Amino acid sequence: MVAVLTGDIIRSSDLSPEKREELQVVLNQGFAEVTRLSPSFRAEQFRGDSFQGILDPQEGLRALLLLINFLYLRQFGVRIALGLGTVSYESDSILTSDGSAFQASGPALDDLKKKNQLLAIAGPSDSFNQEWRVHALTLDYLLSRWTIPQAEAVLGALQGYTQEETARQLGIRQPAVQQRLQAVGWPVMEAILERFVPFTHATHL
Repeated sequence: MVAVLTGDIIRSSDLSPEKREELQVVLNQGFAEVTRLSPSFRAEQFRGDSFQGILDPQEGLRALLLLINFLYLRQFGVRIALGLGTVSYESDSILTSDGSAFQASGPALDDLKKKNQLLAIAGPSDSFNQEWRVHALTLDYLLSRWTIPQAEAVLGALQGYTQEETARQLGIRQPAVQQRLQAVGWPVMEAILERFVPFTHATHL
């Protein structure tokens, strides 16, 4: 069982050469941060503005949210689809590997572009997809409305920092961090993250 993340930078064709160069740096930094928190993570880019990554399933949703957050704070938009499932063929390249996780992630990203949404969560069973379509819509609603200060507080939470640690990093007081997290709906995000873990086992799919 693995999680596959397939992502696409929003409106990348509008980027200037300078912004494209900056995007590459930001993507590399984002991948490094996910790897720091989830050592199993591996990612490859394709078409310049798209990427695919694979990692342990229980870490998949947090990695998805972290990447969206990381790029948003650096003024880049991204859509990411998470596919949960198995790998039936593993090659040296993620892009040429195959399995139910890949088959769930790729089409889910295509659907995101049509619906103009930020994230999707898909698996190999109808029961999984019925529940996680609702959770993905909830997360999409919250993330599409957050502010930069709120996203900064969420990044700290996703990285596992306490509110006091995040406050020190941002140069503000802990109650301000708490206020930002409440305003953006972090308790809801956290509950969805906790709900996701049991579904990373095959018996729940």
